[in-house]
Amino acid sequence: MTLEEGQVLFFEGDFGKNLYVVRNGELCGTNTRNGDTNVYGPGALIGELSLLKNEPCSETVTATEDSELQEITSENLESALEKSPAWFKSIMQFLTGRLAIAQSNKHKSDKIKALPSLLYILGSLSAKADKDGGVPFSEIFDSVHNLFNIARDDLKELLQLLEELDILKMQGADVLVKNPSVVHLLYESICFRARYKKTPPQILSMTDQMVLSAVIKTVQQNTEPLKNGMFSVATPDLLKNSRKAMHGATLTTRTLLSLIDRKLLNASVSIDSKEKLPEISEIPFFFGDFDSILDLMELNRIYPLLDKGLVEGTK
Repeated sequence: MTLEEGQVLFFEGDFGKNLYVVRNGELCGTNTRNGDTNVYGPGALIGELSLLKNEPCSETVTATEDSELQEITSENLESALEKSPAWFKSIMQFLTGRLAIAQSNKHKSDKIKALPSLLYILGSLSAKADKDGGVPFSEIFDSVHNLFNIARDDLKELLQLLEELDILKMQGADVLVKNPSVVHLLYESICFRARYKKTPPQILSMTDQMVLSAVIKTVQQNTEPLKNGMFSVATPDLLKNSRKAMHGATLTTRTLLSLIDRKLLNASVSIDSKEKLPEISEIPFFFGDFDSILDLMELNRIYPLLDKGLVEGTK
């Protein structure tokens, strides 16, 4: 069969009944769902997934120049397969299945690669938006698309995953980032892992998580208001809450050392040497930036869930 330039072979959503082999010319397949395009030149197969798996065509295929194709009907193919060895049809079905898996993996890979760009754009655009205002999805898509060629539906799936993690909220055509600081921390963490192939420094150990949980509990029990976001907790109160948060383990100055080194906690007395630390009872109180601790704890919650969501795919 022949097609003139601009003529459509079949439309996305059609149930294909035939397989086509391109003899001469060129055709282009476009998928409106994800924006993918495929070019078919001489020797290319078209319609094999739809024919062998009885699924609707995933793209609209149009001749970009005058083209000649060999058309193989489902009846002819079935007859040819019956004359072939018994294992041939199984191999064809296996290869078709592998192709479908490869396409699915490509979409996952595209989303994983585009995530840092999306987080960077979300942080930048939300910083410019009104305090309670959202950022138009179209603006996010245009900005991310300029940095990374991601399909519109794949970007929506990424945003849905971030919404499930309570990082943002979809409001009609707008996206409202709930905490730009956490978005920035998440962006930095992912970039660090990609660059150095190891766990980013923002991720907390189990001990640090338990200690900071005790700090948060102590701050929330304190009746004195925060001063410019800075908290102060008396050591006896912190020790009391730590017994429950740390499941009976003893809180010591050495236990707090990693948090002190990272400036998440500051001791009210000078710690000059790590070799000779003061007893925790000798430190009247600890202080620090409460928002920084809350953001870091939120990042620690999100990070593994985001990994899982990207691997398993959004619902």
